Amino acid sequence: MKKIRIFYSEYEKNNTEIYESDEVRVDLSSLEKFYSGLGEKQLLCFRKFEEFWKESGSEKLFLPQAVIKTMPAEVLSAEFKDVPELESKEEKTAILVWTIGKALEKEAGAMTASAGSIMTGLLLDVAGSMALYCMHDVLIGWLRKKASLTGRFVCGEYYPGIGNMRQDLMEKIVSAAETESLINVTANGTSLLHPRKSQCAFITLGTSERECEIKTEPCRPCSGKKCLYYQLGGCHMMYTDKR
Repeated sequence: MKKIRIFYSEYEKNNTEIYESDEVRVDLSSLEKFYSGLGEKQLLCFRKFEEFWKESGSEKLFLPQAVIKTMPAEVLSAEFKDVPELESKEEKTAILVWTIGKALEKEAGAMTASAGSIMTGLLLDVAGSMALYCMHDVLIGWLRKKASLTGRFVCGEYYPGIGNMRQDLMEKIVSAAETESLINVTANGTSLLHPRKSQCAFITLGTSERECEIKTEPCRPCSGKKCLYYQLGGCHMMYTDKR
């Protein structure tokens, strides 16, 4: 699978360094299990997609990139005013924005518009969402190692649109992290990132290690069984919260 191209910068140094992460592995076993239980006809649809994904889909269409920018507390307060979730949290916070790129989204749309490839296109879209969330764990692992070099630890994650944090912060995040020029991710004055399969978060970095609890929640609002992702093999749009 692919490695993430990471554009990393520290506010104080005012320069951008380019790194590569460990490989992102997208595990499709949950989809295989789901379609195996639906019968041979449905399993064949999954096999067709699986062959496409392994032979060329993931290599050509999954283009993982990320921007990580650290800011001291006083700069963060100036850039992101009236965000109580981040006030007095830690001496440093990293803005993290990651994306799978535009290619997969475009191909999935083209496939679902073609009568012979509808199911493959839908499953490609699901795989793209799974890949986006697999990227999260790899990026957090990379940031932990990077922060440890200066005696810091990942202490918390805060997501616009989750909990009480305002979703309209996304445009400011894109601007502060310069994602349009680095990884072609924009907000365009909306509460959504483009490409759609992109995500952003604030990661607090402290000088003392804390125990982290992992909690998952579905996207909000969650439409349950009416959701297309649910119907295609379960909810892959999960939010991971570490405290």
